[in-house]
Amino acid sequence: MRRCGPLLLLAVLVAPAKAWAGNSDEVNAGLDVTLTGGAVVATTYTGAALWYNPAGIARINKASLELTGITMQIQIVKIPGLLTIETDPQAQSEGKTVNFTVVPQAITFTIVLKENLKLGVGLFNSSIRRSFVTEQVTTAPGLSSEARAVGGQNSKVDFFHISAGLAGEFGARQKVLVGGAFDIVVATGRLDATQAIFYDEGEAGFVTSGVTETQTGFGLQLKGGIQWVPIPEIRLGLSVASPSFAFVILERSANTFGQSPPVGTTLPSCDPQVEDGCSAQASGGSESRGARGGWWGVEPGNFRFGIAYVGDWGWVEADLIAQWRLRTAELDIDLRAIINGRIGSSFRLTKFVKLGLGLFTDLSPIDRLRVAPFATSDVNFYGAHLGFLFSNREVHPERADAEGAAKKGGGFSIAIGFRYSHGRGQALGVSVPAQYDPSSISFEGTSGRINEIALNLGANVSF
Repeated sequence: MRRCGPLLLLAVLVAPAKAWAGNSDEVNAGLDVTLTGGAVVATTYTGAALWYNPAGIARINKASLELTGITMQIQIVKIPGLLTIETDPQAQSEGKTVNFTVVPQAITFTIVLKENLKLGVGLFNSSIRRSFVTEQVTTAPGLSSEARAVGGQNSKVDFFHISAGLAGEFGARQKVLVGGAFDIVVATGRLDATQAIFYDEGEAGFVTSGVTETQTGFGLQLKGGIQWVPIPEIRLGLSVASPSFAFVILERSANTFGQSPPVGTTLPSCDPQVEDGCSAQASGGSESRGARGGWWGVEPGNFRFGIAYVGDWGWVEADLIAQWRLRTAELDIDLRAIINGRIGSSFRLTKFVKLGLGLFTDLSPIDRLRVAPFATSDVNFYGAHLGFLFSNREVHPERADAEGAAKKGGGFSIAIGFRYSHGRGQALGVSVPAQYDPSSISFEGTSGRINEIALNLGANVSF
């Protein structure tokens, strides 16, 4: 089978899980997260502690079940020039896309084993941003030959964490909470992509390609954390999570390509081993499946530090989150270390209603090792969060039930969060030649912006 010019397109479209296609590893994992937007490292008192800081499990005084993390997101994308035609400044795609996604992100269960020993288990989905792109571009009327390019890509990557953690409390005067968690990780990625370039509706040549690829990996992650109360009004939190390491990866892929140059075309070879690689008609495809064993990092580790001030009116917290640099040549990952910030606050409106406000950054971890796939973006996000918590009893970060763990009866809480983020940055697009020449297809960055609006929902039942 000839491997010639059209496969350059496949090289840029393949790799759903190999390329880092999103920013944040955060999840809407608990009522406190839904309320404040994720500034919870020092104050978390719900099942979210399994994700953000396992020490927070020690604050739970009653067995509770949390159905949290239902996230509905609208993404409005404006990145012109994802497809362009050389020599025609007006021939670039509009890059307008609207995506809607519903993602269940977390369910947790916590229980008191002993007075000073608490257990939490949970299922988390740290889904990074979905991408659905369709683009088309045509040269201006009257040009010869008329060039038209169309392309589309649908991709998603999910990391499912099955987590279990223990936490306890130490110290009489200066309260110290310590916890740890162990995660089994299942990573899944899928990419479907097609692209075609036609010259004079194919009479002057055409190039087509398509690919479907899936990957599933199984791995492990360790977490540990501390919460400290040096004085009654101050909370300090520190947690560390190792990178997620996959020990087996299952892969399936299928691709097709085709090219048909105009009669008499003479072009340099796209493949030195093929005498007329770009100037001859060619088509083909392949299908493969297999499994690999090894030890590969697939998610960066992180370090979280938070400080909070707590009063009868509520609390305010500021967090710093650092992702560790991760390099895995086997999976084509090379991410620089990044630092993000979050500020979140909760205000007691009534005994049963709280208002939450938050600000956050979500910076992009750049993939330096490889050229990212078509339409994968390197975008930095900045945003704000508004949350409401409704409960049939007082809740507080000092303990899940501020009215006393001994009070009979169960509790019920529901949280609603509204999240807006604005991102600007670069995406990698495809530039095609104005005349048939597969060897001249190139990949160029283009600037754009992404606006995201999300609705987060969560509920907690304690008994």
